[in-house]
Amino acid sequence: MTRYSTMRPKFLLPLVIAAFTPFATLRSQLPAGSVRVSAGFGVDTVGANQEIFALWRRYLSSGPGCTQESPLWAPSERAQWPVVDLLCGFVYQGFSRFTVVHLAPAVGLDSTYLIRTLVANVPDSGDIQPLALYRVYATREQGRWVLANALPRLTKNWNHETIGRVQFVFPRTHRFARARAAATSAFVDSLAAAFEISPPTSIGYYFTDDLIQTLSAAGLEFFPLGADTVGGRANTPDRLVFIGSSSHGEEYRHELAHVVLEPFLAPFRAAGLVREGLMTWTSGSAGLTFNQLMPALKADLDTHPDLTLESILTDPPPRRGTLDVGYDGVAVLCKMVFDAGGLPAIRELAGAGREPREVLAAAARLLKVSEGQLETLWRRRVADLAR
Repeated sequence: MTRYSTMRPKFLLPLVIAAFTPFATLRSQLPAGSVRVSAGFGVDTVGANQEIFALWRRYLSSGPGCTQESPLWAPSERAQWPVVDLLCGFVYQGFSRFTVVHLAPAVGLDSTYLIRTLVANVPDSGDIQPLALYRVYATREQGRWVLANALPRLTKNWNHETIGRVQFVFPRTHRFARARAAATSAFVDSLAAAFEISPPTSIGYYFTDDLIQTLSAAGLEFFPLGADTVGGRANTPDRLVFIGSSSHGEEYRHELAHVVLEPFLAPFRAAGLVREGLMTWTSGSAGLTFNQLMPALKADLDTHPDLTLESILTDPPPRRGTLDVGYDGVAVLCKMVFDAGGLPAIRELAGAGREPREVLAAAARLLKVSEGQLETLWRRRVADLAR
């Protein structure tokens, strides 16, 4: 997945990182019963609102995560998405205070209520530090109130174009680049074939010109993305990708690679940058192909001779525009390993462990060089690829 922007409050650093790890690995960080759910000013909690507020509070108080099922969600959506709470990877990151700021009938939707919730940290200073403002719905299904996602409701009137295994969903104001979309759909099948896995039966590909707008359509009205509004996020268990790019909307393939290659990576507990490096090598990043990323990487390494593979794996430099030294540098390492030993070698690298030393030791072994020689070989390969 595309990395979070570096423009972020310091208190969010570990939490924002967690938001963009693979969804299947996320878990609630709070024990059940430690969550505080309150109603904001002007929120009515009588009548039907009282029942819906109690339903929402019950769900939040359970300490929800991305690995558990909940009978409180609509059965129709639980049948559609394995991880039914589509925003779980963003909003459940250890924060204990949830404030319902809006609870009212949803305009244009029968027997449906809109719930807007603010998730925030309130430190001793008293300054409110919001993580997210997001929406879910409560609807009547099988004779009872259940929770439901914003995504199908907010994108109901968007264009839906299915090409191959990919359903492209985008605003009606967007002029659809069908040829680009067809190439992206073909990429899904070719990538799966290259890694000897079955392709997903279908992928939901939601895109706009701006990642904030796309995430808003999923219900995430505020999240600290910083100034960088170009990029994407992938929900691998539900086979959904969310893209924001005015120039590469139909061909932002990095997030698709996450969905396609998840079965390949599932047996391993791969290091985060190895995972992202694999996606960048196979599908590019920031709207650029792998080869297009190489000149900027070489230029950066030339001006920073102190950068090493170990330092990149341990503490990658912040992303600057389309340059992400962590993603791009480890992508080169993945290519080197594949060129030396094919898919079996990539499997070994993915299964080496999460610590930098484990990754480097495995790479050196697979390339049949010492770890000291690995550094020189890697820089040389970056220079060759940048030509």
